[in-house]
Parts: sequence; C-alpha cells; structure tokens
Amino acid sequence: MTSASSWPPSSGLTTVVVPRTDAVFHISSSTTIAAPASLVFDIVLHTDEYKEWNQFVPSARIAKQEAADGRDANHPSHMHSNCIMTFDVVMNSKKPAGITETNLLVTDISTPEQPTGYVSEELLQDPSFTADQSKVYRVSWATHGGFVARGLRSERFHEVIATSDMECEVRTWEVMGGVLAYTVKWLYHSTLQDKFALWTSDLKKRAESKYAEQHPTV
Repeated sequence: MTSASSWPPSSGLTTVVVPRTDAVFHISSSTTIAAPASLVFDIVLHTDEYKEWNQFVPSARIAKQEAADGRDANHPSHMHSNCIMTFDVVMNSKKPAGITETNLLVTDISTPEQPTGYVSEELLQDPSFTADQSKVYRVSWATHGGFVARGLRSERFHEVIATSDMECEVRTWEVMGGVLAYTVKWLYHSTLQDKFALWTSDLKKRAESKYAEQHPTV
C-alpha cells in the first residue's frame, strides 16, 4: 500500500476506464477518519442519505438497479455494481439551487469479504491503488449517458483503507479523458479539486459523528 505521505503518486493517477496514458487531468483528496472502514464505506454507498451530509452532492438517487451484488439487496438507495445513478451536483456553493445532473454507472464494488477482479492484479500494483484487498473497501463509478456521447470519459474511485479497527484512510480520485475533458479542465479543474476536498471533509464529519452516536463514551 502506498503510504499516506506519498499518495497521490507523483506519476499521476489511473483508473480502469481512463488509464494514465489517456488522462487529460485528475482530481483527488484523502483524509484519515476515526471510524471503522465498513461504516465509512456504507455512508458512501448509501445515496439516500447524501442530503444529510454531502454539500457537493446534496441529492443522489438510483435510477436503474441491476441484480444485487449481495450488499443490502433489498435497499434501493444503496449502490450496487452495474446500477445507474444520478448525482445532483452543486458546483457553486453560493448558488446551492444551481444543480447539475450527472448520470453515472457503478463499475465495481469490492470489499475484504467480497473482493472482485475488476481492478486487475497488474493494475493493483500501480501506486494509485491499494494492492492488499484484505484491508480495502473500494467503489468506482464512471460517466454514463450524454457526456460520454459528447466525448468525455471519466471514472472515480473511493478506497476506504482499514488502518485499525476504529480508524481508516479514505482516498478518492477521478481521472478524465476525451475531447470534452480539456474544456472541463479549463473551466472546472480548480473547483473540482476544492469540491473533492469538501467531500472528504464532509464524509469525515459524518462518519465520526455517526460512530460517536453509536458508541457514546460513559
């Protein structure tokens, strides 16, 4: 596993859909959270509760759910592999009513209990990823629909890495490629970097608050 001090790697980041060689730009953020990795991961997957903590994406919904992958099979507000979802994204915090709808396809969900082979063994050796699948919860989603048709390819990963029973490190990154990615970079690169930092900050607050509620000190 790449240490926190050396992530993201100086060579840049990569994903399955957009390899480093095709990348126009990437954004990333990481943080340490004083809560179990499984709890943090569930918060990321539980889109119905984004409105309670996520300032960047205050509304999200599952648009189409394929066969469940074993996690919360009867819960329509949880991400599953191959489901299509819509994020209502707020790019300008001063105008929270200004929503941009973004359609996404969940490309993979991997856990220590149910690891997948979506990220190949070879790619897991890239410093973008945590190779030890016994310690990492991982979810990824890719741009789906209209933006793809207009020349944008992107994929975002979340890794929630267990560092102890009650602490974890979160790493999230997105790599964009394709013709439209140059326009996105010019217009929004700095804003997106700030929004990713906001996402991880909000996730940290949510997870630590939720864990404290579940385990009050006597």
